[in-house]
Amino acid sequence: MSSLPWRCGIGLLCLRCVYAQIYSFEKMALPDATSLHTLYAFYVYSHQDAPERTLGQPFVQFHNLMFTATNPADAEKAKNYGGVQLSILPYRSFWTLIQPDKFCSTAEDVRAGVAKEEGKLLAHKSPGQSDESVNLYSHTVNFGSSTDQQVPVHSTGVYILVFSNCGEFKDGEVSGSVIAKNSYGFLPGNEYHKMPFYGWLAILYIFMAMIWMCLSLRYWRELFHIQYCITAVIFLGLVEAFLQWRFFMDWNESGLRGRFVFVLAILATVVKSIFSYMLVLVASLGWGVTRPYLDQPTILKVQALSCFYIVLDFIRESALSSRHSHSLSIAFVLLCLLPVALLNGVIFYWIFTALSSLIETLAERKQQEKLRVFQRLWKILVAALSLASLSLLFQLYDLSRSISQRWHYQWFFADGVSHILFCMVLGAIMFLFAPHTNSQRFAYKQVEGEEKGESSQVADDKNVWADEGGLDEEEDDSFWASTHGKGSKPEADILGKQDDESKI
Repeated sequence: MSSLPWRCGIGLLCLRCVYAQIYSFEKMALPDATSLHTLYAFYVYSHQDAPERTLGQPFVQFHNLMFTATNPADAEKAKNYGGVQLSILPYRSFWTLIQPDKFCSTAEDVRAGVAKEEGKLLAHKSPGQSDESVNLYSHTVNFGSSTDQQVPVHSTGVYILVFSNCGEFKDGEVSGSVIAKNSYGFLPGNEYHKMPFYGWLAILYIFMAMIWMCLSLRYWRELFHIQYCITAVIFLGLVEAFLQWRFFMDWNESGLRGRFVFVLAILATVVKSIFSYMLVLVASLGWGVTRPYLDQPTILKVQALSCFYIVLDFIRESALSSRHSHSLSIAFVLLCLLPVALLNGVIFYWIFTALSSLIETLAERKQQEKLRVFQRLWKILVAALSLASLSLLFQLYDLSRSISQRWHYQWFFADGVSHILFCMVLGAIMFLFAPHTNSQRFAYKQVEGEEKGESSQVADDKNVWADEGGLDEEEDDSFWASTHGKGSKPEADILGKQDDESKI
């Protein structure tokens, strides 16, 4: 046995068979002779450490497990076979308990007193230690008859599900399930805190929506494009938070990851993200501020970027949701993350380039109020990007630590920080573009001079004056005469309340 090769495959074997902390076996093939596989990671709180203790002692249950022979002719051979086992053991002590060159017990181990039976999973323990004292729980899967076993879990930690075959029989299939339940429900310990977080996040979005709705109703005549888009972002954020909260609630109660709600929640997350990015981008490009519409090539670029982002970010979110429980390889996770990271880099580069150009244009036109708004937006985006970068650096540092040390709080840096930053940026943008009595001065105005083909300088002067709000009627006439010679002001209302707005 000491010369046996190490055959331990870590990864996702069957995604459709895994539901939260319920791992289902649907005629899964036995491991090769004298080999073992690691299948899944359970995150369990002890009763005293659990954030909620409403359901009593946490436990792991080996439920309705049995194996059958693939070839009926092998049934007699498999009848008394006891080498198929399912075990859970702490991730922290995995390599201490399981040795690659000797993980199946022999007759010599039985005689030496280090194993009770021959042909079973062998854990290397200190003298006097029992399997329970090292938090190792094993269950033998019998041929042809289902068996159940429930064991309490007394220690907080990450537990690895191990599927071993310590014998020569291999032509069989296993059915049944392994269930891990915490003191509060079925949610894995590393996912639990997301449930109340998204609940509070939904309440925050409701509060933001009420404030924005009151301001919009009060100044509805003053609304323009960007303010309508902010309304859509708040709505998408509320939908995302509610769906995520509902998803985790259902998962905790039933132990099943609802596929439909899960897909809807991820779609809401992806759509909210790209819509928000595109809102900032088109605003930075001057849409509705210095130009009535974007040119067709720019529109096509925005649409193509959005489509790519939705597809790639959906894949990324799906991979991230399973990376801890299924021990997905670093290479696979990076393959899912890299394209979205590159797209984010392209989007932010485009945003800051466009925003810089817009600020220069507003400064040249002396549109001071608009200039102040977009200068503040620049500072907000730089601050948010700096905080996000610091969070990413901490995450990279934290990856050097063992998962058994960081699983309690990893949700905060994976989900919490990004949502908190998003809400802060959204709140700041709501403040900058909040509807008020003179909101329309921030919108693009098409004055009569542009329609009649006047010089660009004269048209710009009219637009600048219209954007800044103008004076009363008598002062307005005097100002126009002093700056552009004799004659009355243009017939277009320089306050901008009767001008047409062009749509993108």
